[in-house]
Amino acid sequence: MSLPKQIAFSFLPLFLLALVLEGGLWLAGFEAPIDRADPYVGFAGEIPLFEDELDAETGVLWRRTAPNKLSFFNDQRFLADKPEGSRRVFCLGGSTTYGRPYDDATSFCRWLRESLAIVAPDTTWEVVNAGGISYASYRVTALMRQLVREEPDLFVVYTGHNEFLEERTYAGMRDRSALRRHVELAASHSRVYGLLDTTARRFQVERGARAPSGPARDQLAAEVHTRLESSVGLDAYHRDDALRSAVVEHFRLNLDRMVDIARNAGAELVLVVPADNLSDCSPFKSEPDPELDEATARSLRTRLSAAEQALHRGALASARAGFEAVLERDPRHAHARYGLGRVLRALGEPDAAHEAFVAARDQDVCPLRALTEVAAIVRETGREQGVPTVDFPAVLREASGAGTPHAPGAEWFLDHVHPTIDGHRLLARHLMRAVHALGWLPQDPETLRAAIDAHETQVVASLDARAHGRALKNLAKVLSWAGKTEDAARAATQALEALGDDAESYFVLAEWASRRGDPEQAVAYLRRSVGIDPRWAKARNNLGVELMRLGLEEDALEAYDEALRLDPEHASARFNRGNCLRALGRYADAARDFERTLAVDPDDLDAWFNLAGVYESMGRREDAQRSLERLLALDPEDAEAAERLARLARETRAS
Repeated sequence: MSLPKQIAFSFLPLFLLALVLEGGLWLAGFEAPIDRADPYVGFAGEIPLFEDELDAETGVLWRRTAPNKLSFFNDQRFLADKPEGSRRVFCLGGSTTYGRPYDDATSFCRWLRESLAIVAPDTTWEVVNAGGISYASYRVTALMRQLVREEPDLFVVYTGHNEFLEERTYAGMRDRSALRRHVELAASHSRVYGLLDTTARRFQVERGARAPSGPARDQLAAEVHTRLESSVGLDAYHRDDALRSAVVEHFRLNLDRMVDIARNAGAELVLVVPADNLSDCSPFKSEPDPELDEATARSLRTRLSAAEQALHRGALASARAGFEAVLERDPRHAHARYGLGRVLRALGEPDAAHEAFVAARDQDVCPLRALTEVAAIVRETGREQGVPTVDFPAVLREASGAGTPHAPGAEWFLDHVHPTIDGHRLLARHLMRAVHALGWLPQDPETLRAAIDAHETQVVASLDARAHGRALKNLAKVLSWAGKTEDAARAATQALEALGDDAESYFVLAEWASRRGDPEQAVAYLRRSVGIDPRWAKARNNLGVELMRLGLEEDALEAYDEALRLDPEHASARFNRGNCLRALGRYADAARDFERTLAVDPDDLDAWFNLAGVYESMGRREDAQRSLERLLALDPEDAEAAERLARLARETRAS
């Protein structure tokens, strides 16, 4: 026998023993390390999603969403004792599964629930919406482990948009080589390895030695706390390619874990490839190439702004040239890619536009939409693991029909990722096909399409339109806060259709009009806003700003005065009033407003600069110099302030 064969046969008994032990541990219910815990993140604790609820009148025991979970989950319930012959379906994921900006009433879970009852009325269907707002794949995986105790028959998973929401470093992953990570992950799937590791740690503890620590894991709160909730908001995000790679690798691991969890529980799994609004959703944040010097970066910002204005005017050739010029110097600029995509779409070049929109999404420094790699991983996992997969982006392309732009937009999405009601219905329709493929339905659901559509139309007609209007208004406010004023305006317009006149929706529309350089329209919206809510100081202040842009200083002053009457501590109104008085030549009054502004916030650089200008206009040169010196002490890099101070010093010496 050759030496290689001798070596192989010598290891064969060990290999067979390992197989026997692995099977025995599986039969004994011993979990592999990868099934017990996420190797990259840990949680401060586990908060059960469902708890027992006894119906006092009927004596029936239910499982219902725990009250302390209702900030993130829909109020759902199902029988504690699973009925004989029933099918229990858990829909998992983030806010899309939840049904945002609405709730379960219009989610794909609701439409799946309704359709199943029509197609297979002899089966008791329990379709539970377990989508958690801001839940990423690692939290979905942890929740799935919880839900295997509830006797699931099917998990429907729609995840991928929230992978960058929570703060993580992946230090433990990044400190190890790719080879070591792959070896450790492969070993973590083995129950034998898990038993040996547990035994070794216990033996060391019993001997008084400290157990060896595993790779460092990011520790997360028991419930979601996103980076956007911090005081800095979008400023918390910066380009980090290494982190991005780690997040994508972790996502792949989580999908594999979901497959294992479902199979170990004897449940089916259907994956949904996440889709997003490509053509009508601007990126959340762009960041200039760090290799650019400040002068070049400033020049590109000016060029980008000019290109955006040209696009709004319909000057497509000029806009295209501007966006392409920015991208030539800074190819990863997300907003320039998005602007170019809009130009190409308007020029009738859908393929090139789609490519630009995808690049804009993937280069977004604040990636709140599933990256191309994430969607690809869902498809690969479904194909490699033999898991049914609904390719939602492909579904939307097919539904849009031939001859339409390839990139889905506002026709299917309310914002960056949340589908319209029709979008949810369409997804549920394809999920029904997946359920039918499992052999659970007595007939093809498409044969009952007319009955399903008629029933869904009745359900839509019964929905609370004003509740949906309020949800759209809140969505508009969030988008506006994020600086996505055009997207916010679209949601605000839809909110007004449902609510009628609404002060906050008009305010959002005014911000969009101001952003696109239309102060007259902004004034019209703000007048309607304060007409509905006369006591809204912020709207009065913004009205003053837009009136100033139109050169109507006296009207602007009246607006600022009313804002300060309503809220004497309104800092922006006080500062803006000072600017207005300065424009009217009332320098002493303007100086008093800037001084009051600085009394509240001594670090307000703009107030120091403007106060210096007012002092100079009043002939108080030394006071102007002191104001500029104070400004430069706060910001030594302010070139304009330094230049003005030097000029005043020269004039003082000359006089």
